[in-house]
Amino acid sequence: MVSRKKAKGKARKAAAKANANAKVEECAAFYPFSLPQLKKRSCTHGWNHNEYTDNHDCHKFIESVLELFRRTKSLSGTFHAAKDATFEKYPNIWKDPTQLEWIASSLVSIGVEVLVQGDKDDGRRFLVVSSVTFSEWIHQYVAFALHKYVPTVYPARLKELLNADERRIISYLKKRIPCSCLNSSYNVVKHLPKHGLCCFLGCSHPKVELGKMWSCEACRREHYCSEECQAAEWSRHREECKVWREWEATEDADSS
Repeated sequence: MVSRKKAKGKARKAAAKANANAKVEECAAFYPFSLPQLKKRSCTHGWNHNEYTDNHDCHKFIESVLELFRRTKSLSGTFHAAKDATFEKYPNIWKDPTQLEWIASSLVSIGVEVLVQGDKDDGRRFLVVSSVTFSEWIHQYVAFALHKYVPTVYPARLKELLNADERRIISYLKKRIPCSCLNSSYNVVKHLPKHGLCCFLGCSHPKVELGKMWSCEACRREHYCSEECQAAEWSRHREECKVWREWEATEDADSS
């Protein structure tokens, strides 16, 4: 006869497993996307999925990122989880700029395809923003860590994309594809005002119209909703601003 303690233990494990499976099924339904289906489309939005075989680690990399997107409900959490997990599981890919750029192209294609499907529920928006932001991070990482084209990454742009509205996302993706698949979507949103995100972490109203924002005059890479927010953020931004200014001075000297 099974003891009462063991029976309770088995019941707890079964309940935990059922709960975990339910969460996975819920997320899978919440973010309905199939990479194999995208590969069958007549237009893959500039992504050449045949460049690597289906059993190549690059395809597995993408699938693992999509699985993390499905399982995580926080945009910031998803972004960091995808970075950490793939750095650990696919370290050789993170050393190869060609493979990384191919993966970034796939994420852009995924974002476009989800928008083209037309649904506007929160689950699809989550997948689009996650794909776009992670693709941007890969581009920044390649430029900074591998090619040494720039002195550091550009976190303000990543933060802005994580909080981007529909107009910004569609505009960002449209500029990165060779096809016209987003033309009609862009025509719908192009009349909307452009918004930016205040870089001061403590800002109480971070989204403002782009034309009304204050920019750091020294590096022109961080933007604020007011002069007060810019002053409040200076202690954090100072070192990063110095890095960009010194790099630009070197670039100007090399080009002259």
